[in-house]
Amino acid sequence: MEFRVERVDYKTAKQFVETWHYSGCIPKGRNVCFGLFADNALYAVIVYGNGVNPYQASFLGVERVVEIKRMCRIEPRLEEYPLTKFIALTSKLLMVDYPYDCIVAFADPEHGHEGTVYKAANFWKHGVTQAEWHVVDASGEVKHRRVAYRHARRNGLTIAESRDVLGLTRVKTLPKIRWVRYFGKFKRLNNHATVVHEL
Repeated sequence: MEFRVERVDYKTAKQFVETWHYSGCIPKGRNVCFGLFADNALYAVIVYGNGVNPYQASFLGVERVVEIKRMCRIEPRLEEYPLTKFIALTSKLLMVDYPYDCIVAFADPEHGHEGTVYKAANFWKHGVTQAEWHVVDASGEVKHRRVAYRHARRNGLTIAESRDVLGLTRVKTLPKIRWVRYFGKFKRLNNHATVVHEL
């Protein structure tokens, strides 16, 4: 089987992510997308870009940070080309046009992800995010809290009133696990956001 990695456009990445990623969506913003092709068929996609937190670089002790916003593959898994290799190659390709000091990725235990692939790709576990509040509908499906917020704005209601109208219940989600890999003059020393500068 022959493999190749190359940049793919947003539309191609979006269609793939909506099909194969558990979130069913791709974040907006500046995205750089790569595809892994197996015998000319798209097997995996990784999407890099700016995260939603504008203070993330400062928090991680670097000047420039890029986030793995989405990564997914089709089934079944191909043992010949692990996703760790995909991360390693695309992170080098990304550095050419978009220099950065570290990559951050988030694993979501709410969906059974602990970040094993990131650990295998030499990322360091960097704590967890704060838990978030979302809402659940009558069927038990988790919805983003913005659903009630948008409904409230459109209808002149409070968010609590909108939740009642929509039959939504507030739930607290599990914190996401933050994984980080430092590059260049920044080195990872331990499980704290310590930065050293090479001489």
